[in-house]
Amino acid sequence: MWRFLVAVAAVSLLAGCSGEPQHGNHHAAPGSSGTAALGRHLTSLNDVSTWVQQSTDECDNVEPASKEELADYLGPQRYSWYEPFVAEWATCSVKPYAKLGLVVFKPGRQRALQEFWQRGMSAGQLSDNPDWAFGNGFAVTAGELGIERLGLRYLWCRPVDIPNADTVAADVDGCTFVTWNHH
Repeated sequence: MWRFLVAVAAVSLLAGCSGEPQHGNHHAAPGSSGTAALGRHLTSLNDVSTWVQQSTDECDNVEPASKEELADYLGPQRYSWYEPFVAEWATCSVKPYAKLGLVVFKPGRQRALQEFWQRGMSAGQLSDNPDWAFGNGFAVTAGELGIERLGLRYLWCRPVDIPNADTVAADVDGCTFVTWNHH
């Protein structure tokens, strides 16, 4: 029995030291797909900002922002793409970003954003994938930080051509949630 407990402890220790970032429940569950595969569903700015703060030890200066401030932050073109889907947003500072946008989607609108993006890419109205990093019900505006430090995923509505990319089918045919090892 003693050897069994030592073996279980050793395996647990090795699993905890695997070098993979541990960021709560925001990794895709094996065999799951769609937004639900992106982990715990966060539905409020308080939930998102608390999670980002706990994950980064930063983001303690959260400032809720208006739609006008979102338009100024994103610029008019990007604002027109994202605004119909955003319920609320705030900013905080997470190095190297003086302003990191924290976005909560309107109920049911994260799938609608995927549909919008897939249609836009197919029709040639959009030429690239969104630059945000997505979780279940929310996103952060700095995709690279979201992928590398928070374990979130990009939404791609074109073929994924990155070797060893970790993909999860999105809610919409033709789109995929993607991450990869940047190191």
